[in-house]
Amino acid sequence: MGLEIDLKGRRILLVGASSGVGRSTAITVARAGGEVAVVGRRAGQLEELAGSIGAVAIPADLRDADECVRVVEVATDQLGGLDAVLFPIGCSPLQLMTRLAAETWTDAFATNVVGPALMTAAAVKARTEPGLFLYVSSANVAQPLHGLGAYGATKAALEHSLRTWRLEHPEHRFLKLTIGATTPTDIYRDYGDDVLGEVLPKWAGTGIVTADFMHVDDVGTALAELTAFALAHPKIAVDDVVFNPASAPLDATAMTSLGQQAAVGELLDEAGLLNT
Repeated sequence: MGLEIDLKGRRILLVGASSGVGRSTAITVARAGGEVAVVGRRAGQLEELAGSIGAVAIPADLRDADECVRVVEVATDQLGGLDAVLFPIGCSPLQLMTRLAAETWTDAFATNVVGPALMTAAAVKARTEPGLFLYVSSANVAQPLHGLGAYGATKAALEHSLRTWRLEHPEHRFLKLTIGATTPTDIYRDYGDDVLGEVLPKWAGTGIVTADFMHVDDVGTALAELTAFALAHPKIAVDDVVFNPASAPLDATAMTSLGQQAAVGELLDEAGLLNT
């Protein structure tokens, strides 16, 4: 059960709302009375979500600076302004370092670092009053893991850019939210059985796979609650927040058992892997 939150009149631009935590957050914000503009690359899913919650859908690829400017203009025009921009997005290729292709690195950085940076720049330039920006990061920044080097590196770059935004634009608030193991999300949609089976036993004891895990709807609700809290207290800098499962990590024996299963879908559903 979530907290009673009131977002009436709050104008929220939500990036990465096609699925996962972004979609769940958008639904909760709308139910709490917020006015929402949702952004994503998958136009069909975005339009379906917008129609169900009364949001403004803006299909766009935020790796293009002109698209970011357009998104801010449309959202500002449709909502009458912006109070917060949320970035619950992430691209997480699963591959060992020696096997990562150049295009995989490029795509991961474009999605996890360049897109949020360009979108933030467009919003900061367009704003005339202080605002809230919230970014989703990963525990992989502090805890490197086999197969997730590209993901962790991009989220580390995102965090560094976030600290620089705070330095250069202290009139705004830039909140970093680290989210632990959450399911179901689409972040693992491109994971291969072979690589997953190879790295799962090596993740034993790291805490990334837990006996229980957070459900995407609970995380989306908590993210909306965090947004409401931050907006209700504009003089408080809520810099760094962490959401983790209230559960112990699986031990090596349990991890090995998981690694012996065949289907990646089963592995992820039962292990509750990763975040959005």
